[in-house]
Amino acid sequence: MTKIYVIGIGYKPLDKRERKILYNSEFILSSSRLFEVFKRYKEFKKVKERVLVIDTVDGTVEFIKYRIKEHDEKGLITVLASGDPLFFGIGRRIISEFGKDRVEIMPDLSSIQMAFSRIKEPWDNAFLMSLHRGPDPQKRRSTRYEIKDIPSLLERHKKIAILTDMENNPSEISKFLISSSITRDLSPIIFVCERLGYTDENITTGLPEDIAGKSFSTPNVMVILLKVNSEQWDKIKNEPG
Repeated sequence: MTKIYVIGIGYKPLDKRERKILYNSEFILSSSRLFEVFKRYKEFKKVKERVLVIDTVDGTVEFIKYRIKEHDEKGLITVLASGDPLFFGIGRRIISEFGKDRVEIMPDLSSIQMAFSRIKEPWDNAFLMSLHRGPDPQKRRSTRYEIKDIPSLLERHKKIAILTDMENNPSEISKFLISSSITRDLSPIIFVCERLGYTDENITTGLPEDIAGKSFSTPNVMVILLKVNSEQWDKIKNEPG
């Protein structure tokens, strides 16, 4: 039976077992963005001839189905994922399509985990959400929440983190916050964490009016804290980085 490994990459080196799986994989499936990330890994040169770039989840699933149908032997297929594959990632779809017995998930850190570490803020009391509707503009997937839900979620949870995309981006989210009553009554502080783990990683901190209208590189994560008092805000502004 063909075994499918979903390996998260982006933040930490591969361990010994992950490396062994890559070296023994017949195919290593990757998106274009993750291909550029994987090129930074020392293992890339040894396996680059077996890397197949497929930019849609549907395409990845169909390729695996074809290989299983034609060659369901004791082979290995590795799917590269961003961060933790089960955190709003491809891992859920792969398990749904091929079953838990055939699939193994090997996570890296999640981008939201990285974002909270960068801003030195605990995340065990945060509400985590995704507004990322996929890379294919022709097949935008639905999300559980929309931008219009953010003010009420923020009022309820006080701290939220958002996976964004090109359409549901920090600028548009900030514009909506400015127009909502929650911003008039309280003081949300926004952190936009761009391209975490890349050489051009950047963190921008500000009020909604500071973030609205600005452009940010993708991928990025937003963290919004509610009801930060003036003393806390002065401390945040003056922290290095």
